Amino acid sequence: MSKLRRLAGTAAAFAAVIATMGASPAAAAAPPGLPAAVQGTCSGTATDRVSVVVDKGYIRSGYYQSYSVVKTVYRGASLAFFEGVRNKYGNEWFKVQYSDRTNDWCGWIYTGSVWWED
Repeated sequence: MSKLRRLAGTAAAFAAVIATMGASPAAAAAPPGLPAAVQGTCSGTATDRVSVVVDKGYIRSGYYQSYSVVKTVYRGASLAFFEGVRNKYGNEWFKVQYSDRTNDWCGWIYTGSVWWED
Protein backbone atom coordinates (compact mmCIF):
# COMPACT_ATOMS: atom_id res chain seq x y z
CA MET A 1 0.00 0.00 0.00
CA SER A 2 1.40 3.41 -0.92
CA LYS A 3 2.28 6.00 1.71
CA LEU A 4 -0.39 8.30 0.27
CA ARG A 5 -3.14 5.70 0.59
CA ARG A 6 -2.09 4.98 4.19
CA LEU A 7 -2.15 8.70 4.94
CA ALA A 8 -5.58 9.10 3.32
CA GLY A 9 -6.92 6.16 5.36
CA THR A 10 -5.52 7.62 8.58
CA ALA A 11 -7.03 11.03 7.82
CA ALA A 12 -10.43 9.48 7.06
CA ALA A 13 -10.37 7.50 10.31
CA PHE A 14 -9.38 10.62 12.24
CA ALA A 15 -12.27 12.58 10.65
CA ALA A 16 -14.73 9.82 11.60
CA VAL A 17 -13.55 9.92 15.23
CA ILE A 18 -13.96 13.69 15.36
CA ALA A 19 -17.44 13.48 13.81
CA THR A 20 -18.58 11.01 16.46
CA MET A 21 -17.22 13.28 19.20
CA GLY A 22 -19.23 16.23 17.88
CA ALA A 23 -16.22 18.49 17.37
CA SER A 24 -15.48 20.14 14.06
CA PRO A 25 -12.25 19.05 12.33
CA ALA A 26 -10.97 22.63 12.43
CA ALA A 27 -11.40 22.76 16.20
CA ALA A 28 -9.52 19.51 16.84
CA ALA A 29 -5.75 19.15 16.81
CA ALA A 30 -4.23 17.03 14.05
CA PRO A 31 -2.58 13.78 15.17
CA PRO A 32 1.23 13.74 15.15
CA GLY A 33 2.72 13.38 11.69
CA LEU A 34 -0.24 14.86 9.80
CA PRO A 35 -0.36 18.46 8.58
CA ALA A 36 -3.12 20.60 10.04
CA ALA A 37 -6.10 21.06 7.72
CA VAL A 38 -6.08 24.62 6.38
CA GLN A 39 -7.30 26.51 3.35
CA GLY A 40 -5.35 25.93 0.19
CA THR A 41 -5.77 22.19 -0.16
CA CYS A 42 -6.54 20.86 -3.63
CA SER A 43 -10.02 19.55 -4.35
CA GLY A 44 -10.30 15.94 -5.40
CA THR A 45 -8.19 12.95 -4.44
CA ALA A 46 -4.45 12.69 -4.94
CA THR A 47 -3.48 9.63 -6.95
CA ASP A 48 0.32 9.59 -6.57
CA ARG A 49 3.35 11.51 -5.32
CA VAL A 50 6.15 13.32 -7.14
CA SER A 51 9.46 14.71 -5.87
CA VAL A 52 11.11 17.96 -6.85
CA VAL A 53 14.32 17.24 -8.80
CA VAL A 54 15.48 20.80 -9.54
CA ASP A 55 17.16 23.16 -7.06
CA LYS A 56 13.99 25.31 -6.99
CA GLY A 57 10.57 24.44 -8.32
CA TYR A 58 7.66 26.85 -8.52
CA ILE A 59 4.08 25.93 -7.74
CA ARG A 60 2.00 28.40 -9.73
CA SER A 61 -1.65 29.45 -9.64
CA GLY A 62 -2.16 28.21 -13.22
CA TYR A 63 -0.51 26.01 -15.83
CA TYR A 64 1.45 28.69 -17.66
CA GLN A 65 4.76 30.27 -16.64
CA SER A 66 3.08 33.69 -16.62
CA TYR A 67 0.90 32.75 -13.60
CA SER A 68 1.99 33.93 -10.16
CA VAL A 69 4.12 31.73 -7.91
CA VAL A 70 2.10 30.27 -5.03
CA LYS A 71 5.02 28.52 -3.33
CA THR A 72 8.70 27.87 -4.05
CA VAL A 73 9.71 24.29 -3.30
CA TYR A 74 13.21 22.86 -3.19
CA ARG A 75 14.96 19.68 -4.31
CA GLY A 76 13.61 16.63 -2.50
CA ALA A 77 10.23 18.13 -1.57
CA SER A 78 7.42 15.61 -1.86
CA LEU A 79 4.19 16.73 -3.57
CA ALA A 80 0.79 15.04 -3.84
CA PHE A 81 -0.19 14.58 -7.51
CA PHE A 82 -3.80 15.22 -8.60
CA GLU A 83 -3.84 15.52 -12.40
CA GLY A 84 -1.81 16.50 -15.43
CA VAL A 85 -2.60 18.92 -18.24
CA ARG A 86 -0.95 20.05 -21.46
CA ASN A 87 -1.28 23.78 -22.16
CA LYS A 88 -1.74 25.31 -25.63
CA TYR A 89 2.05 25.51 -26.09
CA GLY A 90 2.42 21.75 -25.54
CA ASN A 91 3.98 22.09 -22.07
CA GLU A 92 2.85 19.53 -19.49
CA TRP A 93 1.98 20.66 -15.96
CA PHE A 94 0.90 18.75 -12.85
CA LYS A 95 -1.71 19.88 -10.34
CA VAL A 96 -0.01 19.27 -6.99
CA GLN A 97 -0.31 19.99 -3.30
CA TYR A 98 2.62 20.76 -1.03
CA SER A 99 2.11 20.49 2.70
CA ASP A 100 4.24 21.35 5.67
CA ARG A 101 3.26 20.92 9.31
CA THR A 102 1.00 24.00 9.34
CA ASN A 103 -0.01 24.92 5.77
CA ASP A 104 -1.01 23.48 2.41
CA TRP A 105 -0.44 24.98 -1.03
CA CYS A 106 -2.28 23.86 -4.15
CA GLY A 107 -1.20 24.78 -7.65
CA TRP A 108 0.56 23.73 -10.84
CA ILE A 109 4.20 22.73 -11.36
CA TYR A 110 6.02 22.18 -14.65
CA THR A 111 6.67 18.48 -15.23
CA GLY A 112 10.36 19.10 -15.91
CA SER A 113 10.76 20.07 -12.24
CA VAL A 114 9.53 16.80 -10.74
CA TRP A 115 9.89 13.02 -10.94
CA TRP A 116 7.57 10.21 -9.83
CA GLU A 117 8.29 8.76 -6.40
CA ASP A 118 8.66 5.01 -5.92
